[in-house]
Formats: sequence, structure tokens, C-alpha cells
Amino acid sequence: MEHGKPFSATDSPLVDYDAVCQKVRAAVEPARVHAVSLHDEHGDVLWLSESSMGPDEHNAVREGLEAFADPAAAPVLVVDLGDSRSAVLLRAVNAQRAMVGAIMIIMDTRVVRQDARGLLKVMSPKLQRALEDFSQMRPDSASPPASARSKSATPLTLVDDAPARPSPTPAPAAPQTPNPAGMSSVRPQSAVTPEIDRLHAALRRSPIALHIQRLMPLTKGSHLKRYEVLLRSKSDVAPNAAPHAMLKAAVEHGLGSMIDRRVITELIGFLVHHPEVWKSTAVQFSINLTTTALHDEHFIKFVGLCLAKSHLPAGMIAFEVDTATAVKLAGKMPEVAAALDRLACPLVLDDFALTTECFALLRLPGVRYVKLAPEITAKMRTDKLSQAAITAVVQMARVLGMHTVAKRTDSAAEQEWLTALGVDFVQSNSMSPPAPIESLSKTPQPARPSIPTI
Repeated sequence: MEHGKPFSATDSPLVDYDAVCQKVRAAVEPARVHAVSLHDEHGDVLWLSESSMGPDEHNAVREGLEAFADPAAAPVLVVDLGDSRSAVLLRAVNAQRAMVGAIMIIMDTRVVRQDARGLLKVMSPKLQRALEDFSQMRPDSASPPASARSKSATPLTLVDDAPARPSPTPAPAAPQTPNPAGMSSVRPQSAVTPEIDRLHAALRRSPIALHIQRLMPLTKGSHLKRYEVLLRSKSDVAPNAAPHAMLKAAVEHGLGSMIDRRVITELIGFLVHHPEVWKSTAVQFSINLTTTALHDEHFIKFVGLCLAKSHLPAGMIAFEVDTATAVKLAGKMPEVAAALDRLACPLVLDDFALTTECFALLRLPGVRYVKLAPEITAKMRTDKLSQAAITAVVQMARVLGMHTVAKRTDSAAEQEWLTALGVDFVQSNSMSPPAPIESLSKTPQPARPSIPTI
């Protein structure tokens, strides 16, 4: 991403790829879109409206970028995916007419109409605006192409009377006939199941709010204020309640990283619009990661893009990983931890237990905080083994340059014991109950469009 003057409300927009996807969907209505994805100029995924992409879609992106590499090529390309689905690819260019990325729309083949010459008709104004928004979020290319095309493009027209909906089961691949427009055909792939489609729509509609809970220091001398970011429901039925059912369903269906992206976008958007929160006092916010995000190879790249575009101070955004999950993904965690460390994002190990596997996680790069599992501290006042265990973790963390945090310790007596045992912080509802993130701002929050849900 480009670096330079700090972000302001009048500068180029904050990276909000999800908003672009929603604009693309709205621009091609009433046709139903199966998926929208945004890609950089190398074909890497920047944002997915669905949980994953198959080989057919990846091949379509590769073919589109190869065609778009020619400045004289058409800015819109259609690739037949089979199974009555087509990929419509749109080339994104910057002010110098250099390609900076592409948008791919997966839709029903019946709603993609071409003229007698086999070319797509002129792009609709709404779709053109969405493409321009995406282009403005991409970094400028070092050098423009040798020859630049004019901005005029042929519009895309959709058939209104052809309903498009995914097939609940994969249809058998039919033999593909040569495309009159010269578009290549690739193997068919089953569409998103209706159950996932409904869940995705429900997640997109679900109103959310961000709360924060401060980690209270047990000793003096710490000037950095540390907060954990908590996801809360904004619905009328259960306002300010943790949306456990929504999170569970999202993770089970591979959509957890979409919620993580939404939390990151909301948090960074708030901090960008309220610099007084972090300019006067050093702060740090930790975000819990779902298992899906740890598996998502494009998630870290999205985090990097958001941080680079926002120009927030390094180390302000940290990420929490449940220790049990990290142990299960022991083969993946070094890669994730190293990538976050390169972005200067500290790593927090939550619910740390006294096992050999958990101790091995302390070798991961970027680990700065260890949150003790509540069962370790529950009996510390009467059980000498618990006291010894806490002392052992505290000493190990100090040698490694890490802080320790105790959770669910609300009584003054418990906090005195933790202080004596050397624990650095407590996360306590009695000392610092969760509060809306807006409570950190000393100025009213400016009216701004709500960030579209995933």
C-alpha cells in the first residue's frame, strides 16, 4: 500500500474491500451473484465474499490477468466455468492507466449478454463507480503502460427475466462447445450450498457493535493502555450480548474469517476517525481470531493492507489465539505468527495451560502476552501447586520478555495474591467492565456510512 501523508476524511478511502463487493452486487441487480472477489495485479486474493475459491475460479483470474496485461485488450472478460456459471472479470486501472487489480463476479451464464460481435455491452454507471472505488484503494504502479486505453468501456447488460440461483447439488459437467467470443472454458464446480448462502446473508444483515475491556495493571509503571476488543450484538432482541450462536455457526461453515475482517475494519475505521484516542495516550487493542482466519491464506494480507492504508502506529493492533486452537494447528502457527510479527502485530496466547504443547508455543515469534487459563488461578489461595504453577509461568514469561494476564479474578483478595505471585495484569469485570468502544472518544463520533456486513 502507498505510504505518505496520514489518512484523513478527505484522502483516499480506507481499505474497505467488502464495501466494494456490496456495490458490485447492487450494480448488477436484479441478477443474483454467486460470489464476488477482488484481486491485485498479480492475481492474489484481496477479498472474498464467500469462504473459498476453487481451481476453476483461480484459473479464470489467471486467464483474465493474462488478457488484461495487453493495454489494448478489452477491460471486461467472460470465462465460462461450466455448470451454467460464468466469471465476469473487470480490469482495474489507476490514473496512469496501469493495471492495479481485477474484480471477478461469479454469476449465472444466462444473465451475461453479449452483442452480435461477441462483446459485452457498455458497463453500467454503478459498476463503473464500484470499479473506480476499488482502483483508488490500490497502490499506484511504478510505471504506466506503454499505451493507455481511453476510459470508455463497453457496458455489461443483464437479462431481467432469467432468475439466477445456485444449484444445491453439483450438476454433471456438460460438454462445452466453442465460445463465439473466444472465451476459454474450464471445469465446472459446484455452487455454494443453500445453507451456507442463507448463513452468509444472515451474517451480512446482523448488526454488530464493538466493546472493549481494559487489562488492568497490578503494578505501577505501565503507560500503555491495553484493551481486548469484544464483539457484541446490536440487535433489539439481545443488545450488547456476545453473539455466540452466530460465531459458532460461522466457524462451523468456514465463514469465521469474514467476521474477523469485519471486526478489524470496524476497529481501524473507528481509530482512524478518532485519532485523539491514541495520539494523547499509547494504546493497544487485541482482536480474537477464529480458526477460519488462521487457515485463510489471504487473511494476513488483508490485515497488512488495512494497517498500511490507515497509517496507525506500529504495534497498536494485536491478535489473540486460543491456546488449544494453536496447539491443534501447531504446523500452521509458526507461519501465522511470523507473518503477524512482520506487521508489528503482537500475538496473545489465550487460556494458557500447563502442558508441554502450550510451552512450545512460547517459541513463536511475536508472542507478547500470556493469558492464564482460569482453572490455573481458581485455587491459587488454597492450593500450593497452583501457586507454584503460576509462579513458573510468570518467571518463564519474564525471561522471554512477555507479560502475564489473569482472567475472571474479581475479588480484591485474588488480585492481592496475583500481585504477590508476580502476574502483570488482570482482566476483571469488577475493575474494568466491558464498555462500548465509543466511550474511549472524547469527541462525538462523526456520521459515516456503516461498513457493509459480509
